[in-house]
Amino acid sequence: MPPIGAHIQIKGGLARGGLAYTDAVGARAVQVFVGNPRGWKPSAGDPAQDAAFTAGCAERGVPSFIHTPFLVNVGSPSEATVEQSIATIRHNLARGSQLGCAGVVVHAGSAV
Repeated sequence: MPPIGAHIQIKGGLARGGLAYTDAVGARAVQVFVGNPRGWKPSAGDPAQDAAFTAGCAERGVPSFIHTPFLVNVGSPSEATVEQSIATIRHNLARGSQLGCAGVVVHAGSAV
């Protein structure tokens, strides 16, 4: 049976809020935003929360995934949007690596 997961709420931090929600819903996989899902500003994260989240997912045997912000659109006719999208994807890939995530979910957008 494939793992069933959820976009987890991270209010209070990746570990504090995210793992509590993971346990509450019985998720076997989790997906998180590592910043504002509707904004461009990257978040550096909190090293203590990051380490606790990574360890907590490993202890639970729960794979984690990052979801890039909704603004990402590499098909945009705007060069500025494409450049910001690429920078955002890079940042999220780096955060995924730091957190030991199994993957990063990217919706590529469209050439509106």
